[in-house]
Amino acid sequence: MSDRKLDDFLADRTASAMKRIEEKIYKEVREGVCEYFGTDSIWKLKEDQIKQINEAQEARDKGFLKLGYNLVLKQLR
Repeated sequence: MSDRKLDDFLADRTASAMKRIEEKIYKEVREGVCEYFGTDSIWKLKEDQIKQINEAQEARDKGFLKLGYNLVLKQLR
């Protein structure tokens, strides 16, 4: 048993795997957003389209899509 807190232990242990998963989720959601809005880059989104992403993100309680929306919005900030 470790002297560290469980959360710290697991955060360190799973960091690289979580980063890979996060990158895959971001890529999938980013590509889906671009396809939905008919653009080839999130950087070409209009303000009302970004607002729709915000609304979709806020409507999600949790899960992979919420994470994906968060990651896309983070890039746009």
